[in-house]
Amino acid sequence: MHIYDIKGDQQKADAICKKNDRLKSMRSNWDTYWEQLAQYVLPRKDNVYGHPTVGEDKHNKLYDSTSIHSNELLASALHSMLTNPSSVWFGLATGDKEIDNQKEVRQWLQDAVMRIIKVLNNSNFQEEIHETYTDLGGLGTNTLFMDEDESDVVRFYSRPIYESYVQEDSKGQIDTVYREYDYDLRQIVMAFGEDILKDLELKMQYEKDATRKYCIIHAVEPVPNTDRFASYHVLKDKPMLLKEASFNEKPFAVPRWTKISGEVYGRCPAMKALPDIKMLNQMMRTAIRAAQKAADPPLMVPDNGFLLPLRTVPGGTNIYRAGTKDRIEPLVHNARVDINADMIEQIRVRVRQAFFIDQLQLQDGPQMTATEVMQRTEEKLRMMGPILGRLNNELLKPIIDRVFGIMLRKQMFGPIPEALQKRDLEITYVSQISKAQRASEADTFTRVIQSIAPIIEAQPQVFDNLNGDQILRYHAKIFGLPEEMLRSPDAVEEARGARAQQEVDMAQAQQDNIMADTQQKLANSQQG
Repeated sequence: MHIYDIKGDQQKADAICKKNDRLKSMRSNWDTYWEQLAQYVLPRKDNVYGHPTVGEDKHNKLYDSTSIHSNELLASALHSMLTNPSSVWFGLATGDKEIDNQKEVRQWLQDAVMRIIKVLNNSNFQEEIHETYTDLGGLGTNTLFMDEDESDVVRFYSRPIYESYVQEDSKGQIDTVYREYDYDLRQIVMAFGEDILKDLELKMQYEKDATRKYCIIHAVEPVPNTDRFASYHVLKDKPMLLKEASFNEKPFAVPRWTKISGEVYGRCPAMKALPDIKMLNQMMRTAIRAAQKAADPPLMVPDNGFLLPLRTVPGGTNIYRAGTKDRIEPLVHNARVDINADMIEQIRVRVRQAFFIDQLQLQDGPQMTATEVMQRTEEKLRMMGPILGRLNNELLKPIIDRVFGIMLRKQMFGPIPEALQKRDLEITYVSQISKAQRASEADTFTRVIQSIAPIIEAQPQVFDNLNGDQILRYHAKIFGLPEEMLRSPDAVEEARGARAQQEVDMAQAQQDNIMADTQQKLANSQQG
């Protein structure tokens, strides 16, 4: 990242403020939608409008937490299946089989992957990516910023989409992000230098009260005709360019769960379930009131003959006039609380289904073998496949590209093999969902063998049509077997040659023993 001199480029600052207002007005309809979603699914992020109150109770309007819990389960499942910190979830390749099969290339690519994963796990990636998954299920879109860092190599900042305004390029990919955030004047001086105090108004405010907050626009957009991205920090309240920088890679990822053609912002499971979530919340409120009435019903009290106040606590004594037949009686209602409970459970099931909980968790059923459990799990994960493509392209790829670029400039990789010089690398994904999708390919070979079993029994030579080495490597690639567990083709040939020579030597030794034994027997017979 190159930092330019901080100058008050008024024209550029004005243009960024105007574009920010334009992008803000274009997404006004979404704000109302996101506010409802956040209220019911992400109450801790319900500050779509205005500023949150520190320590505020975020659940005081909710009567059911099914949607909150379901979204958290979905986020945890995605975290575990896509970017599990304890496993290798992606790989690198050139796309050229001849080059990829070279031992030196394979070792370097695998070493590069492990170095990238180590950097990610040693940064704040795992905390921030979980926030991203939470926003994807609850709001449909998230912005994940990736900044170069001296101590952690890279730092991640997951921001809810209502803080940002985005724009697509001609290919439907988000290439522009504008974000508003607040700093007080003291923080602004610390972040951008004292040059801003050359402005007389800001200088007077700084001397008077440095805690006054100002709105800052952070704009990131592509540099025309290049692969670079420009970054601008502009003081919105008094249009002033605070900082200008550029990046070699896209410094952000804006994943969307899914999207409708013509829309820029994504849609999510919470949007599909929102009618049921609202109904469930209202029904729970009604059920609670019904239960309270059943446990502590309203009382019918005669208008005369009792001394007030009434005591309804356990053991409370109420005095009434002697000789009267009036009594305090409960107002009995005929509401069926059990029917309401059944309806609530049905709606809860629909909400969980909208968040794919039925696909992510094994349901209670008959006892299954380990193989059956694995097969059912793979089938459920394959149903999540349509989501995978967009997340790979809009979330995981920008992350890997950004971290790889930073590490390459910092010379954090080993010497690059000559075959990889000036070659673009491809990303392959080996997460649990990716493996589940490809597991059906591995089943193809099993089905072929089962279908031709009668032919094999009659003609064993049919096996000559199969390339065992390629089948093994194909299956190893599908299931993500680590490269060090496989020998290179040259090493395999060498081992086979040594084994063949050993067999020849053993046969020769056996033949020599037979000949020696024969000669010995012949000599003994002649002496006899």
